[in-house]
Order: sequence, then structure tokens, then C-alpha cells
Amino acid sequence: MADLSHYVQRFAKLRRDPAKGWPTVTRGKSPYKPLLLLAVLDQFEQGQITRNLIELSPDLGNLFDLYCATVLPEGMTCNIAMPFFHMQGEGFWHLVPLPGKEAFVASGRRLITESQLANNVAGARLDDDLFALLTVKEHRDVLRAALIDAHFDEQTQPLLWQRYATNQEAFLYSSELLAQARRQLKELQLPDAETSYTREARDQGFRRAVVVAYNHRCACCGLRIVTPGGHTAVEAAHIVPWHRTRNDHPTNGLALCRLCHWSFDEGLMSVNTNYRVLLSPQLTSHGNMPGFLSMLAGREIWLPQEDVLYPDPASLDWRNDNIFRKV
Repeated sequence: MADLSHYVQRFAKLRRDPAKGWPTVTRGKSPYKPLLLLAVLDQFEQGQITRNLIELSPDLGNLFDLYCATVLPEGMTCNIAMPFFHMQGEGFWHLVPLPGKEAFVASGRRLITESQLANNVAGARLDDDLFALLTVKEHRDVLRAALIDAHFDEQTQPLLWQRYATNQEAFLYSSELLAQARRQLKELQLPDAETSYTREARDQGFRRAVVVAYNHRCACCGLRIVTPGGHTAVEAAHIVPWHRTRNDHPTNGLALCRLCHWSFDEGLMSVNTNYRVLLSPQLTSHGNMPGFLSMLAGREIWLPQEDVLYPDPASLDWRNDNIFRKV
């Protein structure tokens, strides 16, 4: 196995774009390579990478976006494909072509959009020595510190360590939410969520649990769009609001697209205990033009594959009595 110090130096000396316009928090250079590696380290920490293949998955894309949002100005877009492709220039990151795409990938053609990557590569393989090092937490901690110290200023470094801690909290929370639901326990056997988890970790963990349960599909309209970089069209909605019950159980959640989520929050859309869509008369009053939403009335919702994750009927009844606009 290669010496850990070898990869510490490689991580600290990543080649980054020095063009004008990068913020001082990233030491005036592109932050995308180190942020992608921080996301990969999180996936190792969470046990999501068990073989030597880094896949362009929704989980990796979400972690990358969270790190980008931590250091970049609001509104600045992040394209995971750029560092995923260009990382191969560092020598320890090797693109793995899809069957039949070997010659195309070997040709050196730039694959700098998410679609180009998804259509041509299965993922990236690390040096075997680096992969072995990353399976050990102590080594991950050293390499994470090398990335953060070398590529970000002193004010930003604590924010990145906090992002890592929150990501781990959120993953643990979502995993326990799903595990408890699969054991068909309506009351979570967890420590008090408010004192054991930060609000951000709870929100992130609840969202992950619900979106995973519904496989990124809107329960009400059926919309499912997930980009190769992991951006999804759905969000997690509480059926009974958190502030009323402190209940993040997945059965108190629905995966909804942004339009359905807004309509649900406004009481203009709901779901009955037979798992069919309810629409408020207000959708078509006052000159409103609800478009395709008007076609959803009475349709059966898309449910999780596991029945233990189905929406809780008592929670639906509460919402329909207290929030849904019947008239």
C-alpha cells in the first residue's frame, strides 16, 4: 500500500483553474475538485462505497451540491461533470467506460456535461492503494484535512468541517428513520430528535428518507425526473407539520414535486385514506387555471414499494380536517 503521505500531497496540490472571478474563500481558484473529493469521502464515511467505483449517483450529486452551497455565492451554479471528468488529470482517478464506449472514452473527448458522462462512463475508479486507504476512517480524516486546509481560507475551513458533520448526522437520521419504519414501529425509538440532531440535519435526513422511499417520484402527479448529477424534481413534505408533532417518521411524509408541494402546503391538494388525490374547489375558483392539476382529482397516488412506508391514515385524516380547503 502506498504511503498515506503520498496522497496527502496529491490532494493538497490538485490542479485548479486560476482564472479571475473565483472568490477568496477558495484561495482564488476553482473549488470543484476538492469539493467533489469531500463528497466522495462522505460516501465512504456513510458506507455507500463498498467497491472501487465512484458512481455519478443522486446521493453523490446531492452531497456535492451541499458542499458547493457552503462555499460559493448564492446563485452560482455547480456542474459535477466538470470535476468528475477533469479529475483524471490528477493520476489517481480513472474513468471507467460503459461497455462499447471504451474507444470513445480513450480518445480523450471532453465529457463535461452530466449527460455526456452518464452516456459514456459507468463511473470512476481510484488507484487501488488510495481506495484501500479510504476504507480506514483515520486515513479519511487526514485526507479531508489536507483538502480543506490547502484549498480554502481560514474562515471557510470550519464551515466545511461543519458541513461534513451535518451530512453524517443527516445520513444517520435518515437511515434510522427508514430502519424504524421497516420494523413497523410508529414511534421512533430514537433519542429526542430536537436535542440529538441539529435542525438542518433533521431536515436533510427527513428529506432523504422520504425521497428514497418514493424513489424520487411525486406521489400526487407521478413526475419523476432525476438528472445524472443527482438533481431531483421532488421534495419531502410533512403531512402533519413538524411543529405540531415533532414527527419525522417517513409515514408522515410525501414526496412531492414543487407545484404539488406548494398546492399541498396551501391546502389546495391533499390525499384521502384510500390514497387518492383530493383537490380543493378553490383550485378552479376566482379565475384560477390549475392546468394539469385538475386532472388529478380522484387518482390513486404513487406509493412506496414497501407498504410499511405508506402514508399514515391518521395523519392524512388530521390534515384533511385541519388544513385541506374543502370549500
